[in-house]
Amino acid sequence: MKLETLVQQQYDRMSVSDHMIWQYICHHRQECRSMSLHQLADACQVSHTTVLRFIQLLGMEGFSEFKVFLKWEDRKQPAVDVHSIEKDAFNLNRTISSIEKLDCTELFQKLEQAGSIYAYGSGSAQKSAARLLKNSFTLEEKLVHVIEGREERNMALRTMHAGDVVFLFSVSGNNALLNDYAAQLRERGLYLVSVCQDGANELAKLCDFNLPFYTEKFEIGRHSLSYYSTSGMFIIAEMLALKYAAYQAAQSTE
Repeated sequence: MKLETLVQQQYDRMSVSDHMIWQYICHHRQECRSMSLHQLADACQVSHTTVLRFIQLLGMEGFSEFKVFLKWEDRKQPAVDVHSIEKDAFNLNRTISSIEKLDCTELFQKLEQAGSIYAYGSGSAQKSAARLLKNSFTLEEKLVHVIEGREERNMALRTMHAGDVVFLFSVSGNNALLNDYAAQLRERGLYLVSVCQDGANELAKLCDFNLPFYTEKFEIGRHSLSYYSTSGMFIIAEMLALKYAAYQAAQSTE
C-alpha cells in the first residue's frame, strides 16, 4: 500500500501538525529516507512525539517501520508516477475545501478600504493566475493591476501607498526574488496576500493573509521530469472572487 493511500484513509482525523508533517514528507521524500526521528521533527518544526503520533495514525508501530516503508516504497515506485492524476485530484479537492471554509472577512474589508489592488506572480503560471484574479474581480467591479515584469514591479513600488493590497503568487513560497520584493512592500505598509503551497515557507511568513493551495512533486514524461501542479492557484483566484461576491451580497442586506 502507498503512503498516500494511508494518508487519504486518515485525512479527516489529521491535525494541523499532521498536515505540516505530511507536506514536508511529500516534498522531501528522498531526504526523509536518511533522517532520524529528531531530524524530521526539527525539519517539520514539531516535536518528535508529534511525528510519532502521525506515524501511528497511519497504522505503523514506530519510526523504524516508517523508514522501512519509505525505502520499500522507493524500490517499488516506477519512474513515472501512475497515480499522479489521483494525487492531483486529491490535492485539488483539498484546496477547494480549504478556500471554501476560509474566513476571508478581514481580506475583503482590506479590499474595500484599499486605494489600489495589485497582483504579481513569480513565474509564467503564477502570472497567468494573477491575470485570472484580475479578470474574476473585474466582474465584481474591482480593478486589479497585474504587475508583469521587473520594470513594472519597480514602477509599482514607487506608486503604491500604505493600505494598498498586493496578491503575491508563488508555488514554493521560497522564491528569493519574490520574497525580497515582499519584504520591501511590507516596509511600506502594504497589505500582503500570499497564494502559495500549504506549509511553512518564507512568503507566508511575510504576508498578512495566506491563501494556501495543496500540491506535490510529480514525475512526468519519458525522462521523469519533476513537476509541481499549479492548478490550485487558479482555483483560488476564481473562488476568491465568488466568495467576495457573496460577501458583498451579505453586506448589502445588513
